[in-house]
Amino acid sequence: MKIPNACPLCGGDARFKITMPIDAKTFKPTEYGSIYECEVCTFRFVYPRPNDTNKFYELDAYYTQGATHFVQMPENGFLTRLRVHLAWRFDRSEMLPEVIRAELPNKGSILDIGCGGGVLIRELSAQGFQTAGVERDAEALASTQMNVLEGSAERLPELPISSFDGIVFSHVLEHLVDPVSAVREAAKLLKPGGRLFCEVPNNEAMIAHQSNLSWEHLDIPRHINFFREKTLCKLVERAGLSVSRTYFSGYTRYFGESYIATEQRIHDQLAAVGVTKSTRYSPARAWKLFTKTAMAPAMQKYDSVGLVAIPGASAKPEAAVQAELAS
Repeated sequence: MKIPNACPLCGGDARFKITMPIDAKTFKPTEYGSIYECEVCTFRFVYPRPNDTNKFYELDAYYTQGATHFVQMPENGFLTRLRVHLAWRFDRSEMLPEVIRAELPNKGSILDIGCGGGVLIRELSAQGFQTAGVERDAEALASTQMNVLEGSAERLPELPISSFDGIVFSHVLEHLVDPVSAVREAAKLLKPGGRLFCEVPNNEAMIAHQSNLSWEHLDIPRHINFFREKTLCKLVERAGLSVSRTYFSGYTRYFGESYIATEQRIHDQLAAVGVTKSTRYSPARAWKLFTKTAMAPAMQKYDSVGLVAIPGASAKPEAAVQAELAS
């Protein structure tokens, strides 16, 4: 099936690829599980787009509220500890706080949009940054004692323009109906010379291809946009910024028993409704995945991709953007 002008990134036509029929956490049927791919820029996204995403977060446990949704498993078996240790030895993740400190050595002010319980701003505040957050989840708001304003990435609270040295979207853009507009509006809050930090799940990772619909980071219907390095860069360029660097993170975590059991649960729930386009993760598959990924290129190895962008760069003409998206 082809949908004209559906792509939220470039406006291109899109074709149907695959359907995730159930919510990855509640396992109830979802009407927002059809994934399409743009014929112009190859961006993947859920279509139709939901009008109200708040209902997707009415969960018993979610990480923004300080609770884990992972299956709790003992991690003390010898082979598990060995696998996790070996993965750790090969893990060269660039963590977001480290990236922020490197890009803003003089500290300054940080706005974390979609900050959840405030873990990042708490860490940065302890290191000397002036921090603020934006969050819409009432439970997450109640759980933090940091400077957090009620709002969302797509409905920011009133803030003075050019007032922050850094703005962060950490695992937020994959949730948004209109991520381009969200980045464009947030960029107005940056001081000249400021930095925009974005991090999202990396849909080029081998773990994503192996697990397919069972991949924990797919997380439909909360995730409705599915990025890779190229499309994440194009998003911020369409918002009028220039990418200064990209980075990757997230490796050791997907070799533990709790992660494996969490993906197994998703697979088993899919199998129960007759879905076969999913691979069941297992300790044996984890060992095989480790041998394939330990020395693999970063875009295939890590489950998250991030970038740093600079505002005020000359916006490219639409024709040039379309040509690059198609390349």
